[in-house]
Amino acid sequence: MKKLFLFVACAFVLIGCTESDNTNKKEKTNDVQAVEQMRDDAMKSQDMVITDSLDANAYVRRARIYFAEQQIGNAMRDINSALSVDGRNLDALLLLADLYYALGDQDNIMVTLNKATEIAPYDTRPMIKLAELSFLQGNSKMADAYIDKALQYGKINPQAYFLRGIICMSNNDTVNAMKNFMISRDQDDEFFDPVIQIAAIYAAQRNELARDFYDLAIQMQPENTGVYYEKALYLQDNGYPLEALAIYDTLDSKMPGNFDVIYNKGYVNLVYLQDYDKAIEYFDNALAVSPNATNALLNKGIAYEQKGDFIEAKSIYLQILRNSPNYQLAIDALHRIGD
Repeated sequence: MKKLFLFVACAFVLIGCTESDNTNKKEKTNDVQAVEQMRDDAMKSQDMVITDSLDANAYVRRARIYFAEQQIGNAMRDINSALSVDGRNLDALLLLADLYYALGDQDNIMVTLNKATEIAPYDTRPMIKLAELSFLQGNSKMADAYIDKALQYGKINPQAYFLRGIICMSNNDTVNAMKNFMISRDQDDEFFDPVIQIAAIYAAQRNELARDFYDLAIQMQPENTGVYYEKALYLQDNGYPLEALAIYDTLDSKMPGNFDVIYNKGYVNLVYLQDYDKAIEYFDNALAVSPNATNALLNKGIAYEQKGDFIEAKSIYLQILRNSPNYQLAIDALHRIGD
């Protein structure tokens, strides 16, 4: 079984910045209306730049939209224009740090964020970004120090608690990770990231509460196919294979031809429902997408083996070994059914 989306991951992009100190509300970029609104804002910002080339905030607004659309060069151009007008514009510096992150330029991220902290020593946004950068560079102690400093200026800081939760996860401390994710969630009920992290922790613990948090995540981001996928994995592993299949069917309609979705439909039928004919059908469909997928071939062979068709199973295992002569699972399968 293959996971398509991994939510409990330590590598993540720098937290995006907003124009004001109220940075807790994360944009839901999967929402069609939000995307359309962004484009409208882009046009308005462009008009503002044209009519007032000394308005640094207009450049920042348009740069933010370019950044959301992954037009890094255009975003960088506008941020440079903003800073040429106002070199102390904090929003411009924070977005510049994100742009440097996108470019992999960690040295300039640090320089930019240090400048931001000099300009606004009591603003926690640069501190949280510095904490995140420190964590990504492998310095969890420094990251914790920046988080502590940020929380000294106010305990209401969901981004700080979320990042601390991620640091705890990297240290396999799920108890404190959960504690921090819960605080982050309580402080901002529209913050998606802690919700999916909480769901993932509960899922790993086989706790039924995972289901509630996956449902909440789906409610928050109904077009996020990764959440559906993770929920389906939880359901199939915890005694709800038919519900998992229903979600995979939904994903199949949203992402036709996705190997992982098709493969997992075969896996559920093979392992949980023992419907070997249906499993073979899905593994064939998966192999049509990715002909050399060893996991699909192996499980197709196992399905034939479970049916008692050892000739077909042996043929498939030998096919695997022609491509991967040392593939131990295929070798074991041949021994199991008799060479």
